[in-house]
Amino acid sequence: MSGLLYKDFILIRKNIIVGLVSIAGGVLFAIIFILGMNIGNFQEFKELPDVYNLFFKGTIFTLCLGGISVALTSSSSIEQDHKAEWYKVLYSSPINIWKEIFSRYIMAFLVNTLMCTWAGVLLPFVYMVGNEKFGFVEFKTVIYCWIIGILVILIRLPIDIVFSARMSVVISCSLMFIFLVAFMVWLTGLQEMEQMIITAVGWIDWIYNHAVLLVTAVVVASFAFSYFGKKNRRWA
Repeated sequence: MSGLLYKDFILIRKNIIVGLVSIAGGVLFAIIFILGMNIGNFQEFKELPDVYNLFFKGTIFTLCLGGISVALTSSSSIEQDHKAEWYKVLYSSPINIWKEIFSRYIMAFLVNTLMCTWAGVLLPFVYMVGNEKFGFVEFKTVIYCWIIGILVILIRLPIDIVFSARMSVVISCSLMFIFLVAFMVWLTGLQEMEQMIITAVGWIDWIYNHAVLLVTAVVVASFAFSYFGKKNRRWA
């Protein structure tokens, strides 16, 4: 399995480097913007109600969710395997289906953990520049994003494993479209932005409080779908 992980790392290493640099660039932008709100030309933004605090929370989610998107690039190695007809080599080797599937999940989880850790290391600098305290509550938000990343990977990766690259994109885009439509319908029923934030925080807290049960259920469903779906498609 270590050989499979090394192969996938070589294939997506550029995406990992780009992700690390992008997160660092996002932190730099946040620092510049905070300095602008404190001593620069953006001071009027700081006077708006709750904008300053929301900016910090938004920075955490933006950086961590950007890291999640990088973790999902593990699927790009699957697409490259298809183009290189790697499966002709793989299926003539003693590697069984479980090792093949596990290597995909492990790589995605490692990248997600790396990106969230990198964001967690850099975020205190943003808070330090803004003279804000970076404590457990803020770090807890990073953990939220890591859990969300795990769940997204568990949902998306089986689609990439079982279906072809083109069909995977179609299914993923369709699911995203349905999600966005449902989100827009939900927004139309809200009266104030504050209500949306409170509701979103409530959902995130629920996910955090039930993380063990939720992740366990999604893990079982995800691996089952990947195993039985790929078992019937070992030729590609």
